[in-house]
Amino acid sequence: MKPIRIELSTEFTAGPANAYLFTEPEPVLIDTGVKSPESWAALELGLAEHQLEVSDLAKVIITHPHVDHFGQSADIAAQGNAQIWVSELAQPWVVDFQGMWVKRIAYYREAFLEGIGFPADTADMILTFMENVMSSCDSVPESLLKTFPLDGTLEMGGMLWQVIYAPGHTHYQTCFFQPESRQFISADMLLARTPTPIVERPESGGERVPALPRFLDSLNRIEALDIEWVYPGHGEPFTGHRALIQHQRQRIHRRKEECLAHIERGIRRPTELLDTMYAHIPIHQRFVGLWMLVGYLDLLKAEGRITESVVDGIWHYHTAGG
Repeated sequence: MKPIRIELSTEFTAGPANAYLFTEPEPVLIDTGVKSPESWAALELGLAEHQLEVSDLAKVIITHPHVDHFGQSADIAAQGNAQIWVSELAQPWVVDFQGMWVKRIAYYREAFLEGIGFPADTADMILTFMENVMSSCDSVPESLLKTFPLDGTLEMGGMLWQVIYAPGHTHYQTCFFQPESRQFISADMLLARTPTPIVERPESGGERVPALPRFLDSLNRIEALDIEWVYPGHGEPFTGHRALIQHQRQRIHRRKEECLAHIERGIRRPTELLDTMYAHIPIHQRFVGLWMLVGYLDLLKAEGRITESVVDGIWHYHTAGG
């Protein structure tokens, strides 16, 4: 059985989010879309096309705890008896999204954006956007939640699917692979356009874990899977996952080398690198490239090709030995 795609509107740059439905042997939904009247109406319409209502859902399985993928989970659970399933790793985000999001905002305000060196008005714009995101999702009561391990299996559509832990876009992402039918529900791991490696808050006061190197590791593991059809978190299902992975990997390394060339020419600060590498994006939207830029810098540091120093609270980069 193939998953049925239900497209749910969002206001984010990634565009509409996909939920996937299995109707047999019980109604199961993968991801739920953002919490909004428009997304809820689209979900109800998509279910109605298969003679289902929200209250008929038996399970809701969440790929990762971003608002456009689990924002309506609490509302679905309140409509009926659906069990909400999420990985053990992502569980804290689903049961206390607002609390976890407040911690992320605090990290961005107190450490990350200061290190980038954004002017106050740009930092305030980013923080205001993050604060507004909190209204796009409700936490799920822990009593309604079930968890699955990162190395387990889930039954959907009468088949067993392998859970594939795929960090990179976020540390908390899981995908699902069905080896007999060669189907892969990829969440935001495989998209037609490379997903952004989101900078996460360090856990328990530790060091920030670089996201783009983890994304490339996940690409390598998924490239080895025998996949025919990919069902992404945004956009149309597609085939040819290895060609897509090779293209995205090559582009990441090409842009990483461009970043290094700018540093070699004396462009040291993240904001200056951002303005140079994303000059094609209007200045008021340029910060959208920030996560990917930080990813290129993380890769170059991991390769030992650049060093990082802090000058007046702002990160500066130099070529190794330069």
